[in-house]
Amino acid sequence: MNKLASACICAIVLLILAGGVNAISVENVKKLDIPETDLWDIVLSPDGTQLAYIAYDDVRLQQVFVINIDGTGRKKLTENPNKKWELAWGKEKIAYVSYGKDGLEKIFVINPDGTGDTQLIDDNTRQGNMGSDKPPAWAAPSWSPDGKSLVYTSLDEKANPKMYRVNADGTGKSLIHESEFRQWSPAFSPDGNKLVYVSYPEAKFKEEIFILEGNVRRQLTFDEIKKNYPVWGPEGTIVFVSYESVMSSGEKLFAVQQDGTNWRLFVNTDYKQRSPSFSLDGRKFAYAAIDVSGNVKIAVGDVTGITGTSTPVITTATPESTSTLKTPAITKETPEDNGNVLWTVLMVLAAAVVLLVVAMALKDHFKK
Repeated sequence: MNKLASACICAIVLLILAGGVNAISVENVKKLDIPETDLWDIVLSPDGTQLAYIAYDDVRLQQVFVINIDGTGRKKLTENPNKKWELAWGKEKIAYVSYGKDGLEKIFVINPDGTGDTQLIDDNTRQGNMGSDKPPAWAAPSWSPDGKSLVYTSLDEKANPKMYRVNADGTGKSLIHESEFRQWSPAFSPDGNKLVYVSYPEAKFKEEIFILEGNVRRQLTFDEIKKNYPVWGPEGTIVFVSYESVMSSGEKLFAVQQDGTNWRLFVNTDYKQRSPSFSLDGRKFAYAAIDVSGNVKIAVGDVTGITGTSTPVITTATPESTSTLKTPAITKETPEDNGNVLWTVLMVLAAAVVLLVVAMALKDHFKK
């Protein structure tokens, strides 16, 4: 029986290795004790020491606030009366969406101390969803790890949402990837080389998560359940907002590896969850925790399972190209389903080894 026991242990070890033992998780989750319960678009600062969020001020105007990660030091950054939503905290500035002088949704940038509040892109396009959408269908802009550019959602000439890129000074706007399908909610990977975003798979109008590297898009999820707000964490982990089933009414945070493996519920608490956000090194995580009454709390936690230090790739910016993610030529895309080939091979090999070891152990056992 000793050999049989050893075979079982080997089988368990192999399955754990194939399943991704180093998958990250969140521990020590706590909810900040602050009086505000009507807030949204929570985002961590790159160094993980502060949070920014949208809430109402004393005269019921939506403003951008910052607070220390322990709930102290609350400060209001903005003063103008327009609605605000879709926050993103870059290396040097915070971006948000509000209304420009033309009444359209625009990206604004502001320093973390409240100075330098300006509209980023001076054109007549929409750069976010309507402020009445809570939460909006398009996620916030996403800063490159070096803080020199942003990616965001806007409308093309056919009024379809597409992904665009712009330099941090508002110049160099360009379409990232041409496709016959809608695209929205792009977010940079920690090394700046890839984007995760939401789109439709071929012939199906169901929101799925995709990864774009260069000019190659790869579908990551296939469950046909509505999803949005993808963000990139450490160890190749992508966290997004979705539902446990097509019948569920409460959004939850889910995670999946960039190779499509280890799809899982990321934080198993709360009635609803929104606004996932990682620090730049991936070691801090924050989100909006919503109870059955609709009250919102800022939840923060420590990320475990990181095997190394996540150091972003810092590249030299030019007006034409601000990171290693290139803007492709405009060509018609043929969506590809690359599948999870590596995962399949690993599982087949693991299963074969397990069956062989167990068979040998059983054969020896029955001989005795």
